[in-house]
Amino acid sequence: MDVRWDALPAPIKQTSSYFTEPVAFLRTYNRALLRQDAMAALTVAVVLLPQSIAFALIAGLPPAMGLYAGVVGSIVGALWGSSNQGHTGPTSALSLLVLSSLVAYVQPDTAQFFVAAGLLAVMAGLLQIIMGIARLGMLVNFVSDAVIVGFAAGAGVLIGAGELRHFFGISDAPPDVAGRVINVVTRLDETNLYALALGVLSLVVILAIRRYRPRLPGTLIALIVATVILFIFRLDQAGVAVLGQLPSSLPPFSPLPILNFELIGLLSTSALAVTAIGLIQTMAVARAFAVQTGERLDSNQEFVGQGLANVAAGLFSGFPVSGSFSRSAVNFEAGARTRMSALLSGLFVLVAMLILGPVGSYLPRAALAGVLLIIAYNMIDRREMVRIFQSSRGDAVIMLVTFLGTVFLPIQFAVLKGILISL
Repeated sequence: MDVRWDALPAPIKQTSSYFTEPVAFLRTYNRALLRQDAMAALTVAVVLLPQSIAFALIAGLPPAMGLYAGVVGSIVGALWGSSNQGHTGPTSALSLLVLSSLVAYVQPDTAQFFVAAGLLAVMAGLLQIIMGIARLGMLVNFVSDAVIVGFAAGAGVLIGAGELRHFFGISDAPPDVAGRVINVVTRLDETNLYALALGVLSLVVILAIRRYRPRLPGTLIALIVATVILFIFRLDQAGVAVLGQLPSSLPPFSPLPILNFELIGLLSTSALAVTAIGLIQTMAVARAFAVQTGERLDSNQEFVGQGLANVAAGLFSGFPVSGSFSRSAVNFEAGARTRMSALLSGLFVLVAMLILGPVGSYLPRAALAGVLLIIAYNMIDRREMVRIFQSSRGDAVIMLVTFLGTVFLPIQFAVLKGILISL
């Protein structure tokens, strides 16, 4: 049963209360729920760790930045958020939006590119905080779900096209979708068969586990199996690309060019798009689980929480974050009762990162490509797209405009265009 946002009202707060939310949460936390929350957090951490790495690669960033964003985003988002089941961190859609936003202005794979990703997170975060303080949370009521469906489908196409070269072990590819597909097709004779085998193996393992043992962490198991095989047979010496060593330190503070007004001006449109998509995603996630639990949502508090999570992620070597439906669903199904679960999941990933850093030197890039191809496929919600086409001509137009714009135009403009048409 669908529920309007205003069917679950939250009391009006003083502005200062938005920033003291952690004090109220920790003071009133029921310690009897700690065991349930901790077990759910462990389950989510098993998903968060490989996803953080994968989503950083989608954004064209080092895996370390994904892990830092996952740790910082989940902790800060939990402390200052409002949804008991929601989980904040890197997402596939936002990661692709980050890549598309930055490549037009900054050279990829450079220190400036990585710093710009952090600056984009801070800019979006500040906008989200301002919107929360101004009590503009009700604006998400007026944005059609078709925007998210169209954007996610378009992002899935872009991610899938971008990962084909890694899946086949081919060295480079053009920037456009058609060019990437044609590049792989015309260069199949250059395929690294070892890389392709590891990519196919990761696909098979994940799909088999989902079918026969869905409660097991299929993505993590697939990456472990591929890593062990590469290590035993030394396939890195046969030309199989590896991820490289993961970080073994706390998220470091990253000085950002906050006085570079030229760069800030260039990124302003992208920051608006990140702000909008991040908040819409987050509130859609919160709404989905509030309907099932009867939880009373505070959209303004969630705006502030997402804003602080983005500011913190940007300042501590991460990139933009938002609510994740997949991890929130895992959190809910694992029995999470409060936001403590999301907070602990970030701490668990931090511990794992400090211990398992060297393992990344044997993690095949092709195996991660297999993981990302499945993520890309799942982003195309075919059932929802059919429903939109059958139910509303207006929403169908919004979805098509957003989808085609995402695939063929600069993503940030496509997103904002879809939202404006929706409004």
